[in-house]
Amino acid sequence: MNSIHRAGGSTGAAPAAEEFLYHLRLAVLGISGVVLLSMSWLRNLDAYRPLWMQLLAYGLLLGIAVVEGAFTLRRRPWGAERWVGVVLALGASVLSCASLPAGTPTTAADWAFGTVGWIGVVLLLDRPMVELVLFLGAHEAITAVNLALSGPVAEGAVLNFVTGSLGTIGFPLACGVAATALRRTAHEAEAARRRTEHIRHSERIAARTAQALQDSYAGLQGSTGPLLRGLADGTLDSNDPEVQRECWTEAARMRRLFAETDDVPNQLVHELHEYADAAERRRVRAEVIAHGTPVDPPPEVRLALGGFLLPALASARSWAKVTVVFTPEFVSVQVVGDCGAIEPAPPDARAPGITTDSFFDADDDTLWMEAQWRTDRSPS
Repeated sequence: MNSIHRAGGSTGAAPAAEEFLYHLRLAVLGISGVVLLSMSWLRNLDAYRPLWMQLLAYGLLLGIAVVEGAFTLRRRPWGAERWVGVVLALGASVLSCASLPAGTPTTAADWAFGTVGWIGVVLLLDRPMVELVLFLGAHEAITAVNLALSGPVAEGAVLNFVTGSLGTIGFPLACGVAATALRRTAHEAEAARRRTEHIRHSERIAARTAQALQDSYAGLQGSTGPLLRGLADGTLDSNDPEVQRECWTEAARMRRLFAETDDVPNQLVHELHEYADAAERRRVRAEVIAHGTPVDPPPEVRLALGGFLLPALASARSWAKVTVVFTPEFVSVQVVGDCGAIEPAPPDARAPGITTDSFFDADDDTLWMEAQWRTDRSPS
């Protein structure tokens, strides 16, 4: 699953959770927009001294909301600019408090008291809950200090401050708590979906592998059986080089078949190592080299790729080198060795997408063979 840069910056969220969190972000932006556009401060223009501080404070908060709207439409998260927004939002809180006349903090004239908290939710929706708590606490502290410095604090003003905090701080905080819980639920649901899909995928792979094993055993019965019967009844001579080559080929196929169920990082490379080990039992110096990021083709493709190079390994007299190249577009298996001129085996018909090539150098009696499987034509 790709990294996500959407839904309020929920990096790492998978598509289902991402879409859910995107709509949560839209909802928070909508609430913040309604609070901002109510523009209650217009009813108290004559009270502010100086007025430009209130205008600047409102402009800063409105600007943050506009940027959030643009980010949300593009499904882009806040990056490092988030912290610039946090500083500007708290700066707007200070500006608004600084231009309030005495006796008006936490009253209807103090519009920023009920607005800055929602801008904090916009900026910190996808961040740990503690960061929103610290932001709201800083905003609350700014208002409390302004209330204390604005002159004698009446009991009514304190009551206004406390009761007002329940809404202006409590509602954004409750929204942050809900967002945290919903975000966690969305991620857990997505993780459960991925686990279920992984189980289904594993079951499909297991079924295909079991079928491939059955096919391989059936193929061995058709090739190994006659060979063993011929050796048993004497119709085949065990000293005949061709018979020895067929025996080695069948032994290598059985080693590959036994390796089919091994738990290894890459099954194709592991099976090719089994072929090379079988060649070394004939005193042939064989090696396997892999390049690129390994991927595992389907079992029938692995069987075809390995089966194509078996004749070369069976005919090599002293050395052979197997090279596997993994790319996003194809998987290539190549073999070169002192094999002499042989007829390469065709790829298995059950593995579409495989192309083959070979070249014999008569000067040094060296054969090069390649089987290539294009991943974009892989079986579904």
